[in-house]
Amino acid sequence: MRRVWFALSVATASLILGTSSIAIADKGSPGLDERQARQIWDKLRSAPDLENDPITVDVDDGIATLEGTVYSLQEKKSAQQLAHVDGILGVNNRLKIHRGAD
Repeated sequence: MRRVWFALSVATASLILGTSSIAIADKGSPGLDERQARQIWDKLRSAPDLENDPITVDVDDGIATLEGTVYSLQEKKSAQQLAHVDGILGVNNRLKIHRGAD
């Protein structure tokens, strides 16, 4: 329902503003989300500072979601940058920074 509402909102705004182009994620290629998720995951595994961090990657309609734990703010930022592969429209970075035992 949220996607329909968004599409209607964009269409209405386009009519009001007179614009004719709308960006829509490519749904024509089956398995695109899975391929993008695998590509991101491979990049994370090959990054020396992230290769051992427990990170999961999910892609839905061009939006990548990163979840898990990293050990610094720099690692979190690095993972987000690496997740911007071709076709990814945005990254939802839900990575938590491990604070260690006190």
